[in-house]
Order: sequence, then structure tokens, then C-alpha cells
Amino acid sequence: MKKSKLSLFKSVVKYSWRTSLFCYSTIFIHSSVNSLLNSYNDKEKCVYKHKRKNNFNLFATISLKTIPISYCSCQLAYNCDNNNVLPTEAEYNNLELFKRLFFKLIQYEYFILHKIIGCINESIIFVLYSIANFYLYFHSAFFNICNLLSKIYHDQGNNGMLYTYPNIPYNIINSFVTIHKIYEHNKIPLKHDFKNDQLEYMGSGFIYDKRGHILTAAHNITNLEDKFVVKNSNGLYFATVLGLHKGSDVCVMKINSKEPLSYISLDKIRDDLKQGEPVVTYGQIQNFDKETYSVGIVNHPKQTFTKFENFNENGQTTLYPFIQISNPINKGMSGSPLLDQHGNLVGMIQKKIDNYGLALPANILKNVASHLQNKGVYKEPFLGIVFREKALTIQNSRPLTKELKISSILANSPAALGSLKKEDIISKMNNKDIESICDVHEILNSTNDGYINVDGIRNGKKFKTQVNHKKNYKIKKICAYIHYVIV
Repeated sequence: MKKSKLSLFKSVVKYSWRTSLFCYSTIFIHSSVNSLLNSYNDKEKCVYKHKRKNNFNLFATISLKTIPISYCSCQLAYNCDNNNVLPTEAEYNNLELFKRLFFKLIQYEYFILHKIIGCINESIIFVLYSIANFYLYFHSAFFNICNLLSKIYHDQGNNGMLYTYPNIPYNIINSFVTIHKIYEHNKIPLKHDFKNDQLEYMGSGFIYDKRGHILTAAHNITNLEDKFVVKNSNGLYFATVLGLHKGSDVCVMKINSKEPLSYISLDKIRDDLKQGEPVVTYGQIQNFDKETYSVGIVNHPKQTFTKFENFNENGQTTLYPFIQISNPINKGMSGSPLLDQHGNLVGMIQKKIDNYGLALPANILKNVASHLQNKGVYKEPFLGIVFREKALTIQNSRPLTKELKISSILANSPAALGSLKKEDIISKMNNKDIESICDVHEILNSTNDGYINVDGIRNGKKFKTQVNHKKNYKIKKICAYIHYVIV
């Protein structure tokens, strides 16, 4: 049969289904066919050629199915389109007959696709209902899991996430010790079951290695000639003082034990505390029989007291930074370890000022303890620099900043041999920003290898140099002042 050139009865028919295919445009086949047949009754539109054909092409849509309709071809279409001859009544009736056959094919194709789409819809609905029922059935389990996951991600500090409640590991509890002085030690043999009235409580401390080395506050040891015992959960031990440093208020002691000792390792320390981070202290208050566990937060990770003239026992100021905490600190807790929520050592309790506890940071504590353990003494590093702090005024809408400028350098000092000069501005030491003299003091006392990498500005240009502060120099160290300080 010849191919029809009528618009509707082309070689293929494009159509989309009226239902079940959401988001698609639809074409109504019945209306289109009836519209075409009605046009045959209009004698003026008998010869419409390509114009009518273009109008029907506007019905092209997404994902349309194609149906061959060669059986719908008839001589009527050929004569009307090529010879401009009006259809006879018989020919028109013939076209009506083929229209019904065409509709049956449409209905058949639609039925198959409708069943396929129905199966897909039922499958999707089944999956959604299964997920909903599963969630409702295990609602309590989901709730508990979500709470657990929310507690895992808790250590981002100022990033807006909450911290979990800290717990103290078992080994840390066993590493805690109390320090006692023995009364009438000359009359007591080394192997003796001590009574409580023969011991004077001095303070707290903790074991920091498996060989029995103990850290405590130096002010707990009032007399080096006294004999001491320490007490932990395992019993009493005689202790000897290896060394102490009053400037940093650190003392190292040693006990001997045949049994393995629990300890808080100095290899797992933190020096990056954030404000608001929870911290834990574990110590014993004077006149209390048992240890005390307290939880607080970090009020400031590096608090300084350059204007506090009576900070230490000698009535002097201090350049050491301290961790300011909200934990309740009472007499007898000096020397207690300060831990973060993961059990890492972050400092050692030393003092209480205005209801706030102060702890020496662990990075300084580790360096001082290493010297006292191996050499018995600790000498604070010395660069031979006179620093001057100066606050810059706000100019050109720039924020207020600080600079640390070298006022002068002592001859033959480590700074002079390290190529530092007067009027140099120190910006970094060991890749850490320098804003105050206390920052310099912290870096010097937390560096064990003796070398300090210095970044500075000289005559508007950046420079780098290295200073060795461990060499012995015959220079008398001058005491510190607030705005002009020698370090």
C-alpha cells in the first residue's frame, strides 16, 4: 500500500500516554484524528498540503512511541493531496473504518505500557512503605544511634559542636600519688609500716614513666633534706628528689617499685587547647582522705601575669604562660595532672588565683622535667635580647596590632651570634607567631634541642636566622622588666 502523505497518517505516529507518565506533555490521539476527519468536511480546506502537516508536528513530545500505520493508507489520501479531488462519501466512510482500527491499536499499545508503569509504581510504593515501617519499628534504636554519633564528633572546640562528658582512664587514676614528709625520719628505718601521725601531707603529684619518675609542684618540697614517701593505690614508696626549679615551680622525684607502675606519658601531651574546652583534674585536698575528681573548662589557654608583682614566692612577676581553668582548686592539689577529655596531659596544677586554677602547660612541663631528671637542674634559656613591646595606633582603617622590636642586644650573646640586630622586629619563632614577650619565653622553655628558628623584619624586608641558646656565654643575666625585658 502506498504511503499516506496526510499529516496524521504519516509513516509513524508520535503520541504520549494520557496517564501514568507524569512530567510529560500529552497528545490526545482521539481528538487529533477526529480533527483531521472534520477537516475533510470543509471543502475550503480540502487542499491544505504542508500547512496542516506543520500544525500537527507541534504535538511532538518527550518519549513518544511510534506505530506503523501502513494499513491505514488509502487512495483517498493520495487523490486528495495530489489531485485536489474532494473525497466521495464511500471513501470518507472507508477512512472512518480505518480510524476505528487505528484506535484499537492505540488502545492495545497503551494497555501494555500502562501495565508496565503500574508495576513500577507499585514497586516504588512498596519500597517506600517498607522503609517507613522499618524506621517506625526501630525508632528507639535510631534515636540511640543518633545520640551516640552526636557524641563522637565533639572535639572541634569553637566550631560550634558540643563536648562529651570527660572520663578518667583507669591507668591515670593509678598514676596519681600524694606526697608526704616523714616526721623524725632519722629514727625510722627504711622498711617500716608508717602510721598516719608520722606523715605530713605536702601535696599531689603523678607518675610520668614506667621507671617511677614523679612530677609535682616545687613549692610542695619545702626542704630538700627531708625524707619523703609517696602514696598511690598500690601502697607507699620511699621517694627521692632528683631536682626542682622554682622559676617554673616544677619538681621531679623518683620511686623504686618491683611491680609495674601506671603512668601518664609525657609523649601524649597537647598544647593546642581552646577556650571552653573541658578539662579534668584529679588530686587530693589537704585534710581529705581520698582523691577528688573535678571537671571544668579552659577559661584561657595562655593566661599571663606580667604585671602581677607578687606572683611567686620571691615577690616577682613571671613570664610563664598558664592555663586558666574553672575547676575548683584547693590547697593540696598543687602538682595534680590536668587532662583533656581524651586523657591527654595538658598541664600540671600549680596555683589558684581569684577562684581560678592555673596550670603550667605540658610542653613547658615536659622540657623542664627532662632537664631535672637527667641533670638535676634547669637553666632557663637566654638569648641576650632586650625586647620592647609597642602597640601600634590605628591608621588607614587597619586593625590594632602589636610588634615585638629588639631594643638592644648584649654583646657575644646567642642573639648577637645569630645575626640579630637592634631594631629588628621579631614576627615568628619556630613557626609560631610572636605577639608578646611571654610568647618568646614559652618557646624558649619548651624547646629541648637548643635551636630557635627566627623570622623577622629588618628595614622593611623579611629575613630568617637561627639562634642556639644552649651554648655557654659569660654574660650576666639581668632581671626582667615589664616593657623592657631581657630574655
